Amino acid sequence: MNTLVHSSLPRRALFSNASDAAGYQLYSTALSIIVVTVLGFSATQVGLLNALGTLSFLFLVVPIGALVDRIGAPRILVLSLALKTTLALATLLLVVFGLLNTATAMAVVTVMGVAVVASENAQVAVTPMLVGAKDRIADLVARMTAADRVAGVVAPAAAGALLALGSAAVPLALALALFVLALLPAASLLGLRTGSSTAEGAGSDTEPEASSTQDARRAAPPAVRGASLGHGFVVLFQDRTLLATTLLVMAGNIGLAIGDSVESILVLRFLDLGVLFYGVLGTIAALSGLAAAAVAPRIVRALPVRTIFGVGAVVQSAVAALPLLALLVPSTGYVVMGAFSALWSITLTITNIAGGAYAAAAVDPASLGRTAAARRMLTMGAVPIAALGGGVLADLAGMIAPLIVWPAVTIAAALLFLLLGRRERRVGGGAL
Repeated sequence: MNTLVHSSLPRRALFSNASDAAGYQLYSTALSIIVVTVLGFSATQVGLLNALGTLSFLFLVVPIGALVDRIGAPRILVLSLALKTTLALATLLLVVFGLLNTATAMAVVTVMGVAVVASENAQVAVTPMLVGAKDRIADLVARMTAADRVAGVVAPAAAGALLALGSAAVPLALALALFVLALLPAASLLGLRTGSSTAEGAGSDTEPEASSTQDARRAAPPAVRGASLGHGFVVLFQDRTLLATTLLVMAGNIGLAIGDSVESILVLRFLDLGVLFYGVLGTIAALSGLAAAAVAPRIVRALPVRTIFGVGAVVQSAVAALPLLALLVPSTGYVVMGAFSALWSITLTITNIAGGAYAAAAVDPASLGRTAAARRMLTMGAVPIAALGGGVLADLAGMIAPLIVWPAVTIAAALLFLLLGRRERRVGGGAL
């Protein structure tokens, strides 16, 4: 193994990832509550806010992915965390001095979206650099996901509790501190180079044993070299399993974006479940995701990636209907919304780990930044429109309208994936 891959580097990366996740969850939860309860945002304004926060996935994710491959994932990770730290400080000062309004909230969320795109892409691309063999990628992806979930256990509930006590500045200050803590260990990864571990590890360690990574070896196309912005799409479309899972996630994210634009208003206004419970929902999701992350590597080894995504698509379709049930039967609000947060998190955690492990194993490390960017552009590109549309739909047709559209979209996504899977079996003779 390359001497640059020191045994402590994965631990530093995990700590940075956990601190970043906790800081962002504190920041986003606090801001979501502030804009609804203090600034009085309508559903359309919440939808626009969510749209601006994800706009970078449509316009900047591919150039950022190319930049990651060109100058290195560790550098982009450090720069993105520095930007998050700066934005958290700016938001804190705006709140303290009473300058946070509709325009400034939209501005900081838009720029924070750029930082999120950059850090997520860099974290994906840096993963193969931290392990000695491809069969360890799923374990590291699961550990990083678990770190996210551990961080999320306390952060959302803490934000809700602090805001319930009337302090908007404290959770933002904590988010700022956590971003600083994420930045420091990330700086120690600057010596890593693309392929520093996997290139040698693949020659000295055993081949991947997981069913999903066996799929990857069968389906992975020859390495496609090149510096063009479309390079990641070429790699993506050459691997039909990777493409099918990407399209499923894309359709699911459209439904989720519609729901996200109205969930805070549903919980805080229509169901009147309180600021504290809104924060607790994030903790429920984190605990559930942590449990899912613990078993996900075994699932990834035992089942083909298509089976994991197929079951996940069906479950996700049913879970998406729970917010609609809560609206129709308000007395069940606490139980139904709690169940929704748990089940949604479990499903997404397992499928995300499976998809991330498959992509990292199937794609040449030198192309991983651009391929991850292409995937994120497809999966997140429609989110800004869906987020804004969900808010507008709620204001024009009532809260029930987007809550009907949400499960409808996820059902369509499940059917699309199952049809693609059947077509792939006919074309490829069952290889995938």
